[in-house]
Amino acid sequence: MTKLHTLLSHLTVILALMFLTFLILDQFNPMMNFVDNGISRCLLAALCLCGVGQSVLHWKGKA
Repeated sequence: MTKLHTLLSHLTVILALMFLTFLILDQFNPMMNFVDNGISRCLLAALCLCGVGQSVLHWKGKA
């Protein structure tokens, strides 16, 4: 259980930092279109799944 929790924690931080970088780069050069493409949508879905998974594991650990 702790290995899964550690993996989800690391993935969540990595994906969140990636999206923060994408948003900053999109502000400087919107023509590069980092945020509104297929790869970003898949990464955003992975970030959401990691966040939900981490929340469920944390909730189950408290109960």
